Amino acid sequence: MTIKSDQHGFEVQAGRPALSQTIAFGAGSTQSAPFSTATSPAGSYSATGAPITTPNQTLHVRLVATADCWISFGATPTAVAGGTSSILLPAGVPEYFWVFPGERVAVVQNAAGGSLNIGEMLA
Repeated sequence: MTIKSDQHGFEVQAGRPALSQTIAFGAGSTQSAPFSTATSPAGSYSATGAPITTPNQTLHVRLVATADCWISFGATPTAVAGGTSSILLPAGVPEYFWVFPGERVAVVQNAAGGSLNIGEMLA
């Protein structure tokens, strides 16, 4: 995750939740929607009233699944249970990943189907 400084000057890992999607998965590989490539529209302002000048592209995602699953990232990824290009995501364990805007995540079950929640995080 991106490193930010808090009000005391201490550096902490931080990301602002933005878009969220939940996809059901089973025995066949399923792809998410592409991660956001949007930038802040002209005239966007932060909570303090300051103009937002940084892009709102998704560079990190938070994933958590309801059942053990295998995941893979890319432009058109295919997740394969036990495959060399996929990694195991244990059920109920949130994981953070660095991604490219416009990429997708693919998911397939390990032993049983479930759902994968994808939280796109803004830096």
